[in-house]
Amino acid sequence: MDNQANQSAQASQVPAQEKKRPPRRRPKKKSDEQKHDLTSTKKFLQISKLIRAFKPVTINGSPTQTIIDQIKLKESNDPDYFKTKYKNHARLSNLQKYLAEFIESQPDSTIYISMCVKPSDPDFPFDLDKLQLNLSIPGKYPDKVQKPKIVVLNDEIPRGFAINVENGFKRIAEIALNKGEDEEIELIQGTGLLSMILTLDKYLEEFLKQEKRETFKFVKTVKKSSPKPKDASPVPAPAPTPSPKEDKKHSPAVKRQEQIIVSPEVARLRDSLTEELINKLGDYIKVFKKSHQGETLYKIALPIFNLDSPVIPNLWKLNEQVELMVAIPINFPQSKLKLTFPNNFNSNLILKYCQQDEQQFELVQITKQYRKIEQNFTNNFNKFDFGTNSLVSIFNWLTNNIGQFSLSDQEFKQWVSNIEKFNL
Repeated sequence: MDNQANQSAQASQVPAQEKKRPPRRRPKKKSDEQKHDLTSTKKFLQISKLIRAFKPVTINGSPTQTIIDQIKLKESNDPDYFKTKYKNHARLSNLQKYLAEFIESQPDSTIYISMCVKPSDPDFPFDLDKLQLNLSIPGKYPDKVQKPKIVVLNDEIPRGFAINVENGFKRIAEIALNKGEDEEIELIQGTGLLSMILTLDKYLEEFLKQEKRETFKFVKTVKKSSPKPKDASPVPAPAPTPSPKEDKKHSPAVKRQEQIIVSPEVARLRDSLTEELINKLGDYIKVFKKSHQGETLYKIALPIFNLDSPVIPNLWKLNEQVELMVAIPINFPQSKLKLTFPNNFNSNLILKYCQQDEQQFELVQITKQYRKIEQNFTNNFNKFDFGTNSLVSIFNWLTNNIGQFSLSDQEFKQWVSNIEKFNL
């Protein structure tokens, strides 16, 4: 009887074991392709949401229609280009495709989007049809350290009040990224870029009502011959009566030069891009000269990191940096940068590193060689399409490929062809 009882007890335990649920399966890990799909990143999705709500005027200084035409041309030349890169390519707009390409090729570069925001408050008290602004989105966004910023572009808003609006947006970005609290500001629709702009719209009246910020006004002196009598008294002998006549003759010649008309949007974008470069380079950049036409000449020292590179000229490696003169036009990025070398830069390197060891004939040959390198470098820089208006990105790229830019024209073309072929 006891045996039968034990058997029946064991039999009753079997179903209990069978009823146990199998262990839960862990969710499958995303494939490498899914991980690297830029169209699913927070940065891309937030920008996409923003540009659907507020149609951009320009992106990175280029009109949106120009960008759309470029993407259409790319697709007509290679219909499968975006199909092979992005799974959801059919749902991407042309501007989204441009942004995906830009983020992929220059992940650390700032994205600049200019747009117009029409005040949504029907009782908005100011005579302002649209707030025109340029939004800069840092490369590391949504990193809490690097926050987006705006520059107000409206001519009709005095600069002191525009600064209040810009500072107001800083507060909004701080709250959104750090998930902080503010007694006066409450975010709208989440914490993304669209939320920041919508919140700016909500509090625009409050920002404009704030006391006008004090600003500095810079005054240009156009004529050298227009100082007051104090300066005129010591100069009567060298500047007799023909001198003013010559000035009058020269004045029409100055008028003949085409005056460059710069829109406020372009001017502020130039200032923003230049400020970003100065902050990034620090002691490596110095203002060398400012022209009356508004062009600024900077002296920039690019450090050389890869001292083992066979394509970087030896004297540059010994010096561990290259000095360049970079002219930023008043209407940059509409006009391109101009790059030259400081006078006697390479000649001084030759004297410093070669004089004691080389014969006179060899020194002449080395001098010719480095003159040719200078020529190659400037020509290659002027021809190369960096694909961005970000000065930081341009000089980062230049620093990392400094040897390639000193190659001959044919060698440089081959190198450019290779990086385009492999999408480097």
